[in-house]
Amino acid sequence: MKCFKALFTVSFLGFLSGCATDFISPPQEDCPDLAAAQMARARGDLPKAISDFRNIIKESAVCEVRGNPSCEAAYMGLGLSLLDANAVQEAKQTFDKAITMFPKFSSPYTGLGMVFLVMDQPENALEAFEKALCLNPRCPKALNGYGIAQDMLGNHMDAQANYRAAMEVDPLAISYESNLALSMALAGNESEGIRILERLSRSPNATPRVRQNLSLAYGLAGDKAMAQKIGRVDLSDDMVTNNLSYIEAIRDAKDYVGIIPKNNTPPLDQTRKWQERH
Repeated sequence: MKCFKALFTVSFLGFLSGCATDFISPPQEDCPDLAAAQMARARGDLPKAISDFRNIIKESAVCEVRGNPSCEAAYMGLGLSLLDANAVQEAKQTFDKAITMFPKFSSPYTGLGMVFLVMDQPENALEAFEKALCLNPRCPKALNGYGIAQDMLGNHMDAQANYRAAMEVDPLAISYESNLALSMALAGNESEGIRILERLSRSPNATPRVRQNLSLAYGLAGDKAMAQKIGRVDLSDDMVTNNLSYIEAIRDAKDYVGIIPKNNTPPLDQTRKWQERH
């Protein structure tokens, strides 16, 4: 199943980068520098963003008060910027520190879960996302991340339930339905996944990630020509070739039909187990 995990690591990088700015709180009056740091990250100037967030954490008075939302936003901005820059270990250290400083905030746990997804550690990601959901059961990004981790483990029914839960909370976020559709394709229901992704790809809000999920779904359905055509809209030929290689490896995996093992029943839905306890 290594090829499956690798495919998901590649496929859902758009989730990690495209939605990350939503984790950062709006600038507070007590920290005007936070707006500049967030703007630097939004325009892709990661060195400046990382430097600005670090300066806020080290020098701003907002981080002298335990539990200050502006300080938490600075830690989240730093962690996400480091993750964008592929400084994964530094990002993990930042989120770990944020968790110790803000134990009642869900965002640092969600950020840590994102790090574990990049590190190809879905079991650890599940634990981090569940802690986030214990603090905020209706956090759509944690629900989405939980779904991605379940998909990486091959638990597609559980994953889809989590994507649907995220969609209930934030129905305007196209990425959750896109992930749901790709999960369907991975579970063997390629036609339904393609139908949803075709609709999403025609939306004015369609992103490159939606199109690449559609490309992957066509590849899983065996339509290599369509997968290549759609993939090349946003990716280089080499990247398209690599993605198709992953797909072929999955399709050729012995004793698998749509990633679900033959004669194996889907796992029980665990989507709301933290909600039942809290």
